[in-house]
Amino acid sequence: MRWKVGIDIGGAFTDLYAVTIEGSHEEQWIKVESTPPDFENGVIEGIEELEGKGVLVRDTAQVIHGQTVVINTITTRKGANVGFLTTEGFDTLEIQRANRRDIFNFRYKKPTPFVPRYMVEWIPERIDSDGSVHKKLDEDAVRNATESLIRKGAQSFAIGFINSYINPKHELRAKEIVEEVLRENGLQPYVTASSELNREWREYERFNTAVLNAYVQPIFVKYIEKLENTLKSKGFNGVFYITLSSGGVVTSEYAKKYPIFTIEGGPISGIMGGIRLSSALGSRNIIVIDGGSTTTKAGIAKELTPKVYTEYWIEQDDWNAGYPLRVPTLDITEIGLGGTSLVWVDDAGNLRVGPQAAGARPGPACYGQGGDKPTLTDAYVLSGFLNPQYLLGGKLRISKDLAEKAMMSVAKSLNLDLMEASYGAVRLANDNAANLIRQISVKRGYDPREFTLIAHGGAGPMFAPFIAEELNIPEVVVPAIPSGVFNSWGMIGLDIRHEVSLTDITSMRMSEEYADYVNSKFDELEQRVREMFKIERIDVSKIVTERYLDIRYEGQAHTLKIPCSNGTIRLENLKEVAERFHKAHYDEYGFSLPQSGLEIVGFHVAGMYRVRPPELSRIEVSGSLSKAHLGDRILFIDGREITVPVYKKESLPPEVIVEGPCIIEGDTATTIVTKGFRARHDVFGNLILTPSRR
Repeated sequence: MRWKVGIDIGGAFTDLYAVTIEGSHEEQWIKVESTPPDFENGVIEGIEELEGKGVLVRDTAQVIHGQTVVINTITTRKGANVGFLTTEGFDTLEIQRANRRDIFNFRYKKPTPFVPRYMVEWIPERIDSDGSVHKKLDEDAVRNATESLIRKGAQSFAIGFINSYINPKHELRAKEIVEEVLRENGLQPYVTASSELNREWREYERFNTAVLNAYVQPIFVKYIEKLENTLKSKGFNGVFYITLSSGGVVTSEYAKKYPIFTIEGGPISGIMGGIRLSSALGSRNIIVIDGGSTTTKAGIAKELTPKVYTEYWIEQDDWNAGYPLRVPTLDITEIGLGGTSLVWVDDAGNLRVGPQAAGARPGPACYGQGGDKPTLTDAYVLSGFLNPQYLLGGKLRISKDLAEKAMMSVAKSLNLDLMEASYGAVRLANDNAANLIRQISVKRGYDPREFTLIAHGGAGPMFAPFIAEELNIPEVVVPAIPSGVFNSWGMIGLDIRHEVSLTDITSMRMSEEYADYVNSKFDELEQRVREMFKIERIDVSKIVTERYLDIRYEGQAHTLKIPCSNGTIRLENLKEVAERFHKAHYDEYGFSLPQSGLEIVGFHVAGMYRVRPPELSRIEVSGSLSKAHLGDRILFIDGREITVPVYKKESLPPEVIVEGPCIIEGDTATTIVTKGFRARHDVFGNLILTPSRR
């Protein structure tokens, strides 16, 4: 068992990265086209290509997979028919929240529940807010409701009872009954109890999380099992891991039970990879941007520590409230912008890029696969930024003529020539990407001038210098790891992770007795985390834990998540946590109330089994800069044509410096070095872009 393989699915490409975990250090990577809607076919194709490079499945110890099946199933509404069992007298999915999150949205429309009302069954039972049983669970009603929902076509079930976060007894018993009935009817027992996913208050958020887990579970399980069977047929006898939204991995068996935890598992790998890379390079404050084929994602990590939220909203934008999920997720923001984003003109005559995209099929017009609508990739080719003959080191042929034909309609609509329209699309895309970085930095109180920008993905290194110029970011790093497969590399070093949370509202008192109470709650949660690792046969003595407290001022509705020290908590530790909360509240909202009372609303524990990440290797390239020079190319930029040198990234010697403007072509991505910037190719193969005046 000598290989470890990371697999990442994108909108247009599927990436695989393999490294050895014993013996001599070897690396291999593959980039193949994604195959929507049957994404597993692209993964299988990539595995077969890797085998052709000597990465044999039978010699693989671990496969780590980040996927888009969960989020795609939700956004395309292709999930299972869900039957929902809830407490009699409550209509939580329909009522949702009495308040509106965006009160100034005049186009507001209440989100349509994923479970139609006729698929909801009300069960006589009731747990009080203190956890006591007010009304005993009617087990016959659960059985009858399950039979009724089966007749209505339910393929998966969710259970959400009031106050089950504090006492899950009724939910867990109801789940047993539903599973029994499903087996009696010869059906697969897909059943989700809300308390298994989350033990925090706010019923609508918890119930919606359970419903969406049930909604995606049958599709996700089918997808994962197809991959598992393919791997086993090729002799795989290792461990199959799935990436989590919180920045870790879990076994496929765990993920098949709770797939909703993996909803953003792919994009977070780039954030964690950027943190690992920056740690080696000595950078402490970083912004990571992943310019993909259909979306661009970005996240921030001050002191190399990303924020983790336990409430995440999908499909939320300026006009839609979206759907809440109580899922631990790294703070990551994305927009519909990527290489396959469509370039179009709106009804007002304005040039637009995205969010609609051509995707993998048919793809940009220049790919010659049937696409006839202009995309950002076509605009890059016509402007001269991308090689007009091929991409991916020659693997993907390009037709500049097809790009011209597609872009002509946009140029005519804008009454511009072809080059002006193409460069306009490029600049608009750069502005959109810069605005994304502005949203996660300036709008949250961070000064981008104090951060390093880590740019990866197929489009990230092309966006990066324009972003840096606009926001005065002093340094850009394009990783030595091929940019287009950086996410799959990032997965390889992710820790195995489990986390649990619990709502328990108490006034925060500065006393040793209260410290003992806090210790008892953390001990309870840490024991639950250890049990999760025991099931996976992982040595619990090697588990590292992180603790958090959800705190608010008395009278507030919402909380801030504050890190808490490990070990036995004493009075001085509580005082430190209180100080952290006041500072975090000031940073978040611009004020603090040190004299106000505090409430602890919830406890959160994350357990991690640390994994040794792949190390950066020094490059061994000899020769001079002239050997890396591929020739010159004409760029259309700022209304005029200029001739710039083009270099092959993989042929650049270490510590060489090239001045902009120039283009550096890599096997998976192209880096643009604009006028006023220079690029240093360090000893590991990273490109470090800094202003020339430095």
